[in-house]
Order: sequence, then C-alpha cells, then structure tokens
Amino acid sequence: MSSNKEIKYITKSCNIASNILNKCIKNIKNFKNEIEVADFLKKETKKHSCKLAFKPIVAIANNAAVIHHKPNRRKLKKGFLIIDFGVKYKGYCSDITRTIYIGKPSKREKQLYNLVLKTQLLAIKKIKVGMKCSDIYDIASTSLGNYKKYFLHRLGHGVGKRIHESPSLGPKNKRKIKNNIALTIEPGIYLKKKFGIRIEDTILLKKNKVKILTNIPKKLIVVN
Repeated sequence: MSSNKEIKYITKSCNIASNILNKCIKNIKNFKNEIEVADFLKKETKKHSCKLAFKPIVAIANNAAVIHHKPNRRKLKKGFLIIDFGVKYKGYCSDITRTIYIGKPSKREKQLYNLVLKTQLLAIKKIKVGMKCSDIYDIASTSLGNYKKYFLHRLGHGVGKRIHESPSLGPKNKRKIKNNIALTIEPGIYLKKKFGIRIEDTILLKKNKVKILTNIPKKLIVVN
C-alpha cells in the first residue's frame, strides 16, 4: 500500500516519462538505429533532473521478439518497434511501453496489435482490489486466444522505489491485490525471429477505481 506522498511522486514520475516518450515517438524519423533512440531517452531524462528507472528497451522487427533486448545498431527500417522506458523522480519509478510501426503494416500485423491493445484495456477494466493476481493474468491470457502461448511474461508488477515490486501479476501467484497501489499492466505477444508487441501503462488502483498514470495514445502509430 502506498502513501499519498509516494503516489504523488510516482504520478509525477509517470508524467515525466510519458512526456519524454511522446517526444521521442514524434521525432522517431530523426533516429537511425535503436541506440540513437535509447540515447535520446537518456539525455531527456537528465534534462528533467531524473535518473533512468532501468535501461531502456528499444527493439525493432525480430529484435522485438526478445523481451529484454538490449539496443544495438540495428537500423529502424521496417517492422514493429517496441520502446520500454521509465524514469526515477525523487526515488520513485515509472514504467511505460509503446509499440509503433515503421513502414506499412500488414492486415495481420494490425490485427495482432489491436488484439494486444484490446487485452490491455480489458485487464485494466477488470482488475479489482482483492482479486487474485493469477485471476487477472488469466483474464488477459484468455483474451489473447490462440496467441496466448506467445505471451511469455507476467501481466504486470508493482511500481515504487524499485521498478519491480510486489505484486507480481503472474499465473501462479494466488496473493490478493491490495488497495491504493501503483502497478503495471503490460500484455504482449512475441513471435520468435519475427516480431514482438507490448503495450504497458503504470496505473493506480484505489477503491476499485483505476487511474492510468502514463498517458500516451495507444492507437497504432505508423511511421512511413
């Protein structure tokens, strides 16, 4: 359970991270490769007098199929681009992921993106205080249908002074979700050697009301 001060700092952290990532996405054509995107995020974090909550994940095309891919000099040519990023403000973390598309997506790629988005929105709608962590995971997994076998990590985690805190929204965790906590909701699908899609927000769950703390539009952004 988080105090009012902690919620205030996490909310501010999420606002800063959202603004930086939004700026990054709007300028994506200016970057040649994954490392340049990561460097931009690091520089902007310093400008806001913050620290990174974790090393940014920037992954294009088949690199995005690797959940914790480390940015390299892979060119931003074509495919889904995952950017997973967060900052630390006064010691408190934020966590947000957006997936955009470089080039022209196929009909199937659009459908899969919308499936992940639908799943994320459903999980945010259904999560409740007192619910078992495994139950909200199961709701998301079921929503992914035939693609649930490509959902390779937990649905989310608590956020605070550390980027990964309790609760862990995984399939085996029977602990109940507490009131007044910040946590992530981040479904994804990963097709080995092809692509990955992940959409993540940090939310505040208080008395069964959800406030999304990371605010960037989630409709698929296509950059030609």
